[in-house]
Amino acid sequence: MKRYILLLFVFAAFKSFAQQRILNGKVTDAVSGEALPGVNVSVKGTRQGTLTDADGKYALNLIKGETLVFSFVGFSAQEAKISAENQYDISLQPSSQQLGEVQVVGSRNANRTKLDSPVPVDVIDLKPLLESAPQVSITQLLQYVSPSFHSVNGSNAGDAGSALNLSQLRGLGVDQVLVLVNGKRRHKSSNINWGGLGNGATGYDLNSIPTAAIQRVEILRDGAAAQYGSDAIAGVINIVLNKTTEQLTLSSTASTRRRGDGTTTRTNANYGFALGKTGGYLNATAEFATQAIALLPGNDHAGLYLGPIYGGGANTRNYDAIYTKEIDEEILKNRGIDRHFFDRRGGGSNKAKDALLFFNAAVPLRQNAEVYAFGGISHRNSQFTAVFRLPGWTERNNAFLYPDGFLPAMENIITDKSLAVGVKGKIQDWDVDISNVYGKNDFGNVITNSLNASLGLKTPRTFDAGSYNASQNTGSIDISRYFDRALKGINVAFGAQYRVETYQIVAGESASYSKADLRTVYGLDTTGTGIVYNTNEGQIGLNGLSPGSQIHAGFRPENAVNVNRSVLAGYADLEANITTNWLVSGALRLESFSGLGNVTTYKIASKYKIADWLGIRGSHNTGFRAPDLAQYYYTETSTSFQQGRAIDQVTASNQSAATRALGIPTLTPEKSKGYTLGITSQPLKNVEFTADAYWVDVNNRVGNTGNFSATDVNLPLEVRSLFVQTGTTQAKFFYNSFSTRTKGLELTGSYRTPFRSGGLTFLLGANFVKNEVVSVNTPKGLEAYRYIIFNDGEKARVTSHIPGTKVNLQGSYKVGKLTYMVRGIYFGSVTTALALNATFPRPDYFFQKLNPIWVVDASVAYSFTKSIQAVIGVNNAFNELGDYSDPKLSALNNPSIVGLQNGSAGIQPFIRITARL
Repeated sequence: MKRYILLLFVFAAFKSFAQQRILNGKVTDAVSGEALPGVNVSVKGTRQGTLTDADGKYALNLIKGETLVFSFVGFSAQEAKISAENQYDISLQPSSQQLGEVQVVGSRNANRTKLDSPVPVDVIDLKPLLESAPQVSITQLLQYVSPSFHSVNGSNAGDAGSALNLSQLRGLGVDQVLVLVNGKRRHKSSNINWGGLGNGATGYDLNSIPTAAIQRVEILRDGAAAQYGSDAIAGVINIVLNKTTEQLTLSSTASTRRRGDGTTTRTNANYGFALGKTGGYLNATAEFATQAIALLPGNDHAGLYLGPIYGGGANTRNYDAIYTKEIDEEILKNRGIDRHFFDRRGGGSNKAKDALLFFNAAVPLRQNAEVYAFGGISHRNSQFTAVFRLPGWTERNNAFLYPDGFLPAMENIITDKSLAVGVKGKIQDWDVDISNVYGKNDFGNVITNSLNASLGLKTPRTFDAGSYNASQNTGSIDISRYFDRALKGINVAFGAQYRVETYQIVAGESASYSKADLRTVYGLDTTGTGIVYNTNEGQIGLNGLSPGSQIHAGFRPENAVNVNRSVLAGYADLEANITTNWLVSGALRLESFSGLGNVTTYKIASKYKIADWLGIRGSHNTGFRAPDLAQYYYTETSTSFQQGRAIDQVTASNQSAATRALGIPTLTPEKSKGYTLGITSQPLKNVEFTADAYWVDVNNRVGNTGNFSATDVNLPLEVRSLFVQTGTTQAKFFYNSFSTRTKGLELTGSYRTPFRSGGLTFLLGANFVKNEVVSVNTPKGLEAYRYIIFNDGEKARVTSHIPGTKVNLQGSYKVGKLTYMVRGIYFGSVTTALALNATFPRPDYFFQKLNPIWVVDASVAYSFTKSIQAVIGVNNAFNELGDYSDPKLSALNNPSIVGLQNGSAGIQPFIRITARL
């Protein structure tokens, strides 16, 4: 009986299919006449749709509906009424900056575009960038095209953070921006970063997503915690994945630096094919990238070590009458090496290999429903090398093992996995989207070419220093409906999320953290009856040799944690067109964190169309960021350098006994208030301009304190015991230590028009931002440590470590088979602060102001055939490096390039081959 029912069902399905109309046609560029692959063709008001193939052709089964909608990034959307005809050939007009492109982020109205958005949104098409720009990673592509986006090479962060290129918006923290993929919350990296853009912060590893898998990037430049939840204080970055079908795209890029070092390659393949005839698709991407060893940027002697090398105590004194430079030079000559043997490596980027796989898929279930899935896996091996451990550093080197010293390396093995599945459709005119998104980031730490000096000749040279991982699982239901007859149109949306976050630290092998010369100290005491007995007075290090693996000590067993928390959230979102010219929107969200309590946020925004060519918009929002689990539980031991001297430091867990004994409380959420006011203008058909001023106050920001010193006898016993156990001399702690105010102005403009026999495009973007610290939160009882709780170095990092001014100017001209691109990026001045000591009550810092720089990129692309294109060009064509470090900073090294503005490594020519088959 079941078999007959199944046959009947199949017959009915085929009969229904046979009765459907099949619409077809071709979509072309109205300017060039070329076919447009990947254009979204849909039936208005339904979920029927498909994509054009490599020849711009499409075929669509029509079940019901009256209007076809054609939309594509970089072109104005176009509609066509369905008549008795079955063929519809469409020519799309280019849009100068994608202002007419339907956006996903910033609004739950499916018909909202960037042009009529009440808040600023950038919609960045990656296709032309991947064809002509020198950059190949998503963070660097955005760094050179979006003025409010900032990211530099991770080597500025040091240690494990050097494996990542974190991202900022509007000059705020790397953990104050939220990242979505296809509109769904993405998980963060598990790594806590030091220095660079995110001191004591976790961020998003955007480079774990292959660039070839991305269709476009949407950047919402406005606080959106009420819409999307924790972290969205500065804004939201939404990565929209490729849906192209019936086209294989192959691309390979290679570039190198001035001295032939730091060679990078990136090769990818993207292919998609249709699933069925009703718009289903599966698009997959594979990518492989390499980064070779890089020298320090600048002249051939940048960073060269000038101080004592072989003499005992070289880490604590300069040349003197006993140990002279002539002695060193004679030893070097006899060893057959020179001073460059002791140079740092990795100047601006790590040695690395990346392998990435990603997919994006959807299958229609019926006319108004579909199942979708996307995700992938990436694997990165990244090597960071630190400061050379000189043979004369007797407390850190063993001359029997390394007679010429050693250059320790940290090998980070990073695996990132994600999978999203969901179903969306219409239920009685309501759009319903039910999804679950899982992501996990694993970070392994292996230390090579190193030693544990306190173990003497028994030390290993390679150490498993432990690992950590973080995961996030988010289940969501999102419901929305557009009421076209209420006022001039009202969109109502609401939904709920349940998220579980985990964080784990796995201890390393004992040799990676142990201190072998610890001895128990005993004392004598007497009972009331006169009996003498021994007392345990704690432990002390006897020989002063550095413990643990050099560059980064392993995680101790007492550091190991495996914790989780849950988050329940609900939101409501309303957009109302009061009149044809006046839009008002609002959102309200409640999130409940296990262990943190409830947080309520809201947002209101409005746009008024003064004229067809001019609009004014503004918004007010409240936001928050819950401290990451890593900020509660992370602890580590590492080495920093102050005036050229190596200093071992410990970062204590916020939940540790030492932290509580010192008087630092447990972390609490950061909270913000934001305001935006701006205009949008389209005075001419091909000219667009926006200007938005913003103001963001963030209270109780989480940061790292300055360094408490082991020489301070007033510190609690628990803190002094921490110094002894870890063999360190300075300690820092996580704390909600400061509040900030950020004010700025963002400008965007574009002009695009046919010019003679080609197409001419100009793009402008600028961001002017000022950060200031408005208050410092000193715990009660620690008033004397005010300049250590929040030190001058952290203040400089927050206020002046990124350019206050960034301007992007780009022009491109396409004629025949040639496309020319020239781009200039202005990075404003920054001020650095480097710790010189841990002096109480106020440590000394060295400040250096770095001059503004212009970086110019240029490229020429040539299309050999319709399918094959080659590009040659150069990043930083004029070899603009920025300022060298101030010679007064240290007499032990030659000045080297600071490179904070853009992480520039100097001139870097590149070549790229792309084939679309």
